[in-house]
Amino acid sequence: MKATLEFDDEQELRDAIDGWKWRHAIFMFDQKMRETTKHGFIEGVEANDDQVKNAEYWRNQLRYTLSDNGLDMES
Repeated sequence: MKATLEFDDEQELRDAIDGWKWRHAIFMFDQKMRETTKHGFIEGVEANDDQVKNAEYWRNQLRYTLSDNGLDMES
């Protein structure tokens, strides 16, 4: 597929070009929270119950925000 995009604003162009970087950064952040919620570790150190609950809460919030904006990390 080919597409041609035109931008009047340089920042909009940067946002379009760097979209894959944003997607990757969000995915990596989600994976760090998954490590905490699923395996109970933060950067290789065992997480306490509050840390696990917080990671689960913020992971859910991230996914709700993405969904509300029509974005999906799975596709």
